[in-house]
Amino acid sequence: MANRLIAVSFLLLFLAGCSNNPPIKEAKGLQQDTVVTDDGEVTFKIFNTANVPAERVDAVKKELLEAYDDIKQTIQTDYTPSKKINIHLLEGREFSKGLRADIKLYGVRNGTHPLVHELTHTLLGYGDNSDSSRGYLSQEGFAVYMENRFGKQKYPIHKVMKLFLSMEKAIPLNKLIDLDNDDNLFRPAIEGPDGFAVQEMSYYHAASFVTYLIDTYGLEEFQKIYDQPNLGEKFVEVYGKNVYELEEEWLSYIDKNYNEPETEEKMKIENFYTVISSIDSIDQQVFQR
Repeated sequence: MANRLIAVSFLLLFLAGCSNNPPIKEAKGLQQDTVVTDDGEVTFKIFNTANVPAERVDAVKKELLEAYDDIKQTIQTDYTPSKKINIHLLEGREFSKGLRADIKLYGVRNGTHPLVHELTHTLLGYGDNSDSSRGYLSQEGFAVYMENRFGKQKYPIHKVMKLFLSMEKAIPLNKLIDLDNDDNLFRPAIEGPDGFAVQEMSYYHAASFVTYLIDTYGLEEFQKIYDQPNLGEKFVEVYGKNVYELEEEWLSYIDKNYNEPETEEKMKIENFYTVISSIDSIDQQVFQR
């Protein structure tokens, strides 16, 4: 799915030539820009539409193999990924997208592509067929969590949430998991900066909340709620707490343990000031409880 939150570059987690890096395995009879996972389960075919330099393509190959292993070792789902996944390296400032058998990556030339985020969607599923039938919060939140852990750059999601709290602009969690309402937050039809800001804020909220759940209760418990349609019921079943109780402890944790991002951090967050300058223009019902 389109990633409007993590459109920034991420710190490399591997060093070229390190012994713990999986070797690139080229499939016989396939074009040069094809790479097969170590377990032989998935073949990635890279289409270099943007004509990025060969060294960048090689970096993507290594990143794909590492990301595949990292994702497969986290949570397990009942989703069966495609055996063949096309990776399209594209030019422009569009938002990257991860579907079942295709990943569209922008920003590869300058290293700002969210490969781990999109591959998380592609390998672990998103609804029944890369759709939004089961909501957005757990999937987008976990994709950001994975990008922050294994991608190219850390992102101060809790600090940004602290800023939203200070501005009294937090979106209620029950709205973010409401299947009748979440399209208006994660995929708003509103054109212009207001709609963009709503979407960006929704991703921040999802990322911060999911990260809190995993850090507090563990991946095994989170696995039980990932990509589930009735999250309100799942919260009670898995965590023994309803949406309001989990929200209260999450936001209390953020309020007590984090400061707002420093000016230098804000400058590094792409679109940060666009979002902040648009918050007051958003329909304030979005924030009402």
